[in-house]
Amino acid sequence: MDTTTAPIDTSIMPTIHTVFRREFRLAGGVIRRVADGDVRRATVVAEHLDLVDRTLHEHHTAEDELLWPKLLERVPEELAPIVRLMEAQHGQVDALLTEIGELLPGWAARAEPSDRERLAELFDQLYVHLAEHLDAEEERLLPIAARAVTKAEWEEMGERAKENGRRSEMPLVLGMIQYEGDPAVVAQMLAEAPAPVRWIVPRLSRRAYRRHALVIHGTATP
Repeated sequence: MDTTTAPIDTSIMPTIHTVFRREFRLAGGVIRRVADGDVRRATVVAEHLDLVDRTLHEHHTAEDELLWPKLLERVPEELAPIVRLMEAQHGQVDALLTEIGELLPGWAARAEPSDRERLAELFDQLYVHLAEHLDAEEERLLPIAARAVTKAEWEEMGERAKENGRRSEMPLVLGMIQYEGDPAVVAQMLAEAPAPVRWIVPRLSRRAYRRHALVIHGTATP
């Protein structure tokens, strides 16, 4: 690969990561506030957690399929262990997500206190491992990716995530990104859309997350 090419802009990744840091940090508390046997509330919370879990899974799947193989092929051998560290951390996160995925439907159906406590513990553990992973990815891997892949290859990850996501959830997911994300990066995400779309979509998405946050977190500013 031509290393004289200017590094690509990878700032969209930290912006997306704000969603995972916030929602997984708050997840344990959201779960613990569900009363014993309150199936209605447990179902609402479980749907929120399922959305965040699936969004993270889609994000990691795009990286695993489209980014890591290129980096393992292209980066110098002394940098390869960093990529392998990222993959190992993905494995830790995925193992927790698997256990959560097995437990979440039963808790939503019965709202039993034992399932609630185990789920809250799993999400607390997940946040710790995920925050460590995201920090390492931003600090150590993104500078490598910026010079090791092309702009088209980088953008392919975003397209893959969009393809795997549910269209009905896209406004809410964008609102989650907007809430703490860099406004310039959010604008860049919509840059190729027609002007009316660039005007209305951010407003609808922002409103969608405010409504959602009030239901899940009890505040529009969690």
